[in-house]
Amino acid sequence: MTTPEDSRPGPGFALFGLVTGLATGAGVYAILQYWVDESTKQRLAPTALIAVAVFGSVLLLLAERGARLKAVLPAALVAALVAGPTYFLLVAADPNANLSEFPLFFWFFIAAPLAGFLLTTLAKATILDGAPPPYRSVFFHGLTLPLIAGGAKLFALLALVLIFAWAALLKAMNVDFFHKLFQEPWFMLPFLGGVGGLSIALMRGMESVLGALRFLLLLFCRIAMPITAVFSLTFIGVLAANGTDAIFSQPYPGAIMLGLAFAGMLIFNGVYQNGEGGPPALWLRLSTIVALATFPAYAGLAAYALWLRIGEYGLTPARIAGAAMNGLAAIYSVVCLAGLLTELNWNGKRWMPLVAPFNTAMAALWIIVLLVLASPLVNPWALSAKSQELRLATGKVSADEFDFGYLRFKLGDYGEAALDRLEALHSHPEAAKIRAGVAKARAASNEWFYDFPDEAPVEAEAPSEAEASAPPGPMQLQLHPEGADLGDDDTPATEDQPEGDPQQ
Repeated sequence: MTTPEDSRPGPGFALFGLVTGLATGAGVYAILQYWVDESTKQRLAPTALIAVAVFGSVLLLLAERGARLKAVLPAALVAALVAGPTYFLLVAADPNANLSEFPLFFWFFIAAPLAGFLLTTLAKATILDGAPPPYRSVFFHGLTLPLIAGGAKLFALLALVLIFAWAALLKAMNVDFFHKLFQEPWFMLPFLGGVGGLSIALMRGMESVLGALRFLLLLFCRIAMPITAVFSLTFIGVLAANGTDAIFSQPYPGAIMLGLAFAGMLIFNGVYQNGEGGPPALWLRLSTIVALATFPAYAGLAAYALWLRIGEYGLTPARIAGAAMNGLAAIYSVVCLAGLLTELNWNGKRWMPLVAPFNTAMAALWIIVLLVLASPLVNPWALSAKSQELRLATGKVSADEFDFGYLRFKLGDYGEAALDRLEALHSHPEAAKIRAGVAKARAASNEWFYDFPDEAPVEAEAPSEAEASAPPGPMQLQLHPEGADLGDDDTPATEDQPEGDPQQ
């Protein structure tokens, strides 16, 4: 494995980071200025913007001393793999959808950053140590790259605070040139890119700081592991005594269970580390065994909660993502069981040797699942629309209880197509009610008016007799009263204006 000292960037890497960041910021500005504004329906331009930003940042994370060009192709591949699903989602999404809705929220704020991180980690380990990358290299870079990115963001934020404070100080001294300059996108976007690139380069050179941060993270995992084990035993005991109603009656029980499962997974990997050492101290070893033994319980409860929701309410984009995450948690339960089986050899020199190769394979599997979820292979809107349509068509839910507005306002063109097919179900026992529900959904201008059709807009009250006879206030005066002189003080108003003049 390449040591940190061997992969540390040379003194010229700061300049490389600055230039790469400036070029990335300039590319983002060019796209925003000359491409995105051409059409509100543009989908390729935002995708290109994301690809440029991902390429620049990944290139700075992958570049090594004396082998910077070697990182260009892997960085371009990571950018392309992130950009492909982005373009599909932007094309398939309803034009009125916003980023707070699934699956857009899941992709842009969870799946895309996580897939990009895992891709960059595997690419970094492969560049330095060959393919397939050893787990010790995957673990090292998987732990280090987020620290570099987080430190670079902190440096960039501090730089922004300083320059705006500087500009504000100069403006107070009647020098507002820099304050105006910092409002210009043509300056700020390349500047932000340059600061970000330089920050990544500087952070990569601070190996002592990175080493201290890695130590703190791994120390936290060792402290958190016995706490996790005690909590898991208590949680399982309470569930066995009181049943699962207390959990399943809460909002999003599956998400809660998945969160606990994945938190335990991260803590375990922090204790396990690179898979090359021997067993830890007895107290930590026993705590880890308890945590691994209870991990399948969290995954099973999450899967059961999701199964109940899907069975009762059908598929939605959020439940499709949840099902995928449940599948990954279930598969990782196999990794946990493999680790527990190796504990039968209590006196082995290596601790849980099967976990290391499984972890590398799991990283690749996560990437595949996250990318496929945002691809035409698993179109969440189409699958959800089909699932909801089948619930009504097969009589699983009555027309009175069916949410036609969800198809109309949440699933875009796929929901509209499902409404068309439902409207054509003339042989259905509730055909008349179905057509009425479709008509109601299409008559509503938005989801609120569908849910509350009887809520009419509040009409303004007529003014009282006293208010009507009162002289007009400043807000009631006409802006350009008829016959008023609109010219300057010394220039008479123009009497004849050509028809169609913008001032008319």
